[in-house]
Amino acid sequence: MPRLSMKSVRNQSTAFRFDPTVKASLSFIAERDGRSMANMLEWLIRRHCEVEGLGWPPDGCEITVAKPQPVCPVTSKQGGRMQGKKGKNAD
Repeated sequence: MPRLSMKSVRNQSTAFRFDPTVKASLSFIAERDGRSMANMLEWLIRRHCEVEGLGWPPDGCEITVAKPQPVCPVTSKQGGRMQGKKGKNAD
């Protein structure tokens, strides 16, 4: 599998549910290292893969990259479509 450079991949949003003690611990160690919680979690996962000899990304890991949605030039919203003119002069 080809390795992707970090600059060629957009970050993807993910939600997790943590035990409050785990969340507080993550927040504490992230702040102590001067990292965000997301960055600390990413670093911990990468470090675990290195320690276990899995490589980065881990060998056999399926990487799916979401295709960026087109941006509407009128509304500047992703996935939007241009709307026709509205108002009294619209056809």
